[in-house]
Amino acid sequence: MIKHLRMSKKHKPNMKFLIRTTTKFIYLAVFASLLFLGCKKEELTSSQWGERATAKRNEIQALASNIPCSQKDKVGVQTIQQDCSVQYFAILSSDITKYEQLKKEYLSYLNKQYEAWYKEGLIIEPCGDALWAIDQPIRLDCKNDKVQLITAATLALEEAKTLINVTRIQIDNIINAQTCTSEANWSYTRLINAQTMTIDLIPISRNTDIKELKDKISLYNRLNINVIETEKKVFDYRPEKLVDKIECVNGKPVIKYKS
Repeated sequence: MIKHLRMSKKHKPNMKFLIRTTTKFIYLAVFASLLFLGCKKEELTSSQWGERATAKRNEIQALASNIPCSQKDKVGVQTIQQDCSVQYFAILSSDITKYEQLKKEYLSYLNKQYEAWYKEGLIIEPCGDALWAIDQPIRLDCKNDKVQLITAATLALEEAKTLINVTRIQIDNIINAQTCTSEANWSYTRLINAQTMTIDLIPISRNTDIKELKDKISLYNRLNINVIETEKKVFDYRPEKLVDKIECVNGKPVIKYKS
């Protein structure tokens, strides 16, 4: 005769404990899955990242807008540089922390857009130094009781033409002061001339600090582009002549053109 064995209460499983343990395990599994999904890198297209960058830049622009002229003395010019481009914003000192956070997010979205471009097979050309035309701040103005940042790109036409003439004299003075001892130390860059609608080529040294000259040329070229765009002219930014070499003639760098 087979006896039926009974479990004593001591060895009988606690069903409530098993249910609670199973439930906790399920919750942990779900939480781990959500955590894993949240940690996965967000995959967006270059256009989507670009839209986010644009939206963030608009927030920065909004921060720089509608500042009363009464607070002009509390405004500073902030810079955002990305590859070849430079952007300037008039920001209140009290908004600097918020601006820095927006700038960080904006640049992050731009970098992700670049990464997406590479994945999509788009090749981004590096910045070239053949044409220097970076915008530069000129001054802070007041318009309609709001602080307005004036740059080389937004300067009024007649004032831009006046500043072009002043800047060209400064550039020529620096160029005329250059001396040449080795032809290997020289390159050249372009000057846009909105008055003659031509490109002038000037020699530049590879071995000396040309930051001041580069800033002057960038300002000069951006002012000329401003005039060309304002007057709605059609301009070819390629030089008419091709450079053959740069020679030292009587201690001065001279550009020789191909025939």
